[in-house]
Parts: sequence; C-alpha cells; structure tokens
Amino acid sequence: MEGYDIRITADYFKDTNECRKAFLSLQPRLRQLEMKYGLFDPARMWVTKNVVSKDFYDPEDLRLFWGTFQHQPMDTATPARPQEHPKDSNYTPPPGSERGGVEQHNP
Repeated sequence: MEGYDIRITADYFKDTNECRKAFLSLQPRLRQLEMKYGLFDPARMWVTKNVVSKDFYDPEDLRLFWGTFQHQPMDTATPARPQEHPKDSNYTPPPGSERGGVEQHNP
C-alpha cells in the first residue's frame, strides 16, 4: 500500500512551538481526510519549523492546495523525513504560501 508524506508549506510561524500547536490543531481534519480518501497515514506525518499554514480548512479538492499541502507517493519501506527546498535564488514559493494562507480558486 502506498504511503504519503504530508508537507504543510507556509513560512508564517515565529517558532517551532507555535508551528507544532498549529499542526496539532490540524490533526482532526487530517483524520477526516484519511477516512474519506484513504490517503493519509498518520504515522508518516511530519512537521518542521516554518512549514505550517493555519488557514487549511477546506480540503475538498487537494489539488488546489499545493501552497499548503503537498502529498507525494513514497516508498513505505523508507521512513518519512523532512525535505528542504533548495536555498538558491531561483526558488519561488508557491502562490499563497508567502502570506501563510491558501489561495482560493473558483471553478
């Protein structure tokens, strides 16, 4: 069975403790997603400093939330671990991530 890493990406929070509190507040929503879509393995969720958005409230279409969540298929035999973006001048954060929220799209 495929596992997923969840990366919550928004450079918003001041410290790791605030980041952790925000991540923990999202866990009930992530469990709802897991039950609905069967996508998320809570044992493989991870969070690091500066990668949490507190504005993730509408998970119905995950494709719209690239700036907030990236879910990537991964080898379940490999333990999940954080991956940093390259720290070069060519990196541009996804739309919405620089202000700590989700960019809304209307169909």
